[in-house]
Amino acid sequence: MRELHYSTLHRGNLGTTKVYQPACGAPAKHVFKRKREFQMKKTIALAVIAASAGLASADTMVIDVSGSQFFDEQGAAVNEILSVLVGSGASITNIAWDVNLTTFTDPNATFPSWASEATMSFEGAENVNVSGDGFGVVNQNYTGSQASALVLGVDGILDIEFFESFDDSTGNADSAFEAGSSITLSGSGFVPTPGSLAVLGLGGLVAGRRRR
Repeated sequence: MRELHYSTLHRGNLGTTKVYQPACGAPAKHVFKRKREFQMKKTIALAVIAASAGLASADTMVIDVSGSQFFDEQGAAVNEILSVLVGSGASITNIAWDVNLTTFTDPNATFPSWASEATMSFEGAENVNVSGDGFGVVNQNYTGSQASALVLGVDGILDIEFFESFDDSTGNADSAFEAGSSITLSGSGFVPTPGSLAVLGLGGLVAGRRRR
């Protein structure tokens, strides 16, 4: 089984995270410190998939979601969307997560947002709740997985929306993933581009983090 490691390179208030090249390629490793700021203003981020030269496909993809924030209910304009270039017509059969979640307390509330409200939507078709805890948490680790039947379109882009199933504070982040949070996709047709990191001008696949 071949594995791609994918991470985001953040700019702006969130700072930067890590980008890795797979072990089957040249042993390149680029590490950046990221600044912790959860109340994010509009931020531009790049998502980079690194692959070794000559690699044609992979059946797992690890995506670093550290720093992703959960704002309002699904479809809200302020919600973060992570677009990942996976592969044209790629089939996703399983979504696993290993995340560290922190929930916030609205200035006008007396208790924090519940962990169970933090939700990821994949292509608007499949939702993942990483926790069932009906209370607030601080850097709490959650792991799990669920089956998926997603088949991507010709563009090969997977959109992941981070939202709250119950909005405690409109326009403000109710929770966020801490450092070391990732999701892993399993399936077929995950097609990277030979070469090294796109941010270094050496090829690679680029997607982005945006607001609606």
